[in-house]
Amino acid sequence: MNPSLEDQKRFYEVYKNDFEMNHVNAFICFHPASMCEVFMPFNRTLIVIASTRYELGRFSKEEWRNWNKNLQIIASNSRNVIAGNNLYDAEYIRYFTGVKAIVLPSLCAYTNASYKQVIGKPFIIAPIHEKNFHSKFMSMLTDSFKHLKIAVAVAHLRDVYKSHYKYSQLAEHPGIIYVPYQVSVMSLFEQYRMNIPLFFPSLDLLTEWHHTYGVVNERTWDSVSGKKKNASIVSGVLDPNIPDPNNEFDLHAIRYWLKFSDFYQWPHIIYFNSTDELVIKLTTTNLTQVSLNMKVYNANLKQYLFEQWRQILQRIK
Repeated sequence: MNPSLEDQKRFYEVYKNDFEMNHVNAFICFHPASMCEVFMPFNRTLIVIASTRYELGRFSKEEWRNWNKNLQIIASNSRNVIAGNNLYDAEYIRYFTGVKAIVLPSLCAYTNASYKQVIGKPFIIAPIHEKNFHSKFMSMLTDSFKHLKIAVAVAHLRDVYKSHYKYSQLAEHPGIIYVPYQVSVMSLFEQYRMNIPLFFPSLDLLTEWHHTYGVVNERTWDSVSGKKKNASIVSGVLDPNIPDPNNEFDLHAIRYWLKFSDFYQWPHIIYFNSTDELVIKLTTTNLTQVSLNMKVYNANLKQYLFEQWRQILQRIK
């Protein structure tokens, strides 16, 4: 994931005259996106798509700065593509490099399943990765059910499905409740593409919860390592009024960057400002209509994505 310069040079020397490699038209790098550095010497089209924070594998200051320079070099050639599979990562790249990355979301059409609620199945609570907040959220939710005198069946994903589940099984539940641990995850793409109604805390509520409890604990690599910081080790290149995305202690910075999360960019997601409001919306939302709206959006997005990729592939030389 982090080859040395010597290893990169050896890689090129080994493969520069390889028959199959010489018939390659383009290299696509997803996870980690920084691996495209290895393919730069081959002088082919490079398609860099960050599915998470793009400095993955380049964690030292020097490595990250060098990767920024290389990404700027890659972006300077019009045949190449720099993208995030979500707006957060596209904006994150722009903050540190000035490169205007496009957004190429994952289609996830492979699920072959669509929302078909089965009466009696509970709302699913997606995994909450911040352990200390897990019990607090359940306590607040239980209190809301009690004092509102509303009974709704809810269950944790792994209590219902101990190991594996089929996409079609998930699509039979009335909806999925999230306290997100990350700004973009593949399972969310899948669930949205299956037109399953999704419930998320509002931007203000999630900002408060993250500032207080650190619930989105995989948003920054520092947080993943358990060492939250108030600044990045490299500086951004945009307007200094734009807050540092890796500042985990400033309320304004947290809110500014969380707004780029997938669940605040996609339409037809159901937001709650409290667990009381969540409970009420679980019982009053027209889930069938929400799902139909998602289905229409997904159909339009599929056409848009196909056109985007058609244009990208036409640029390959």
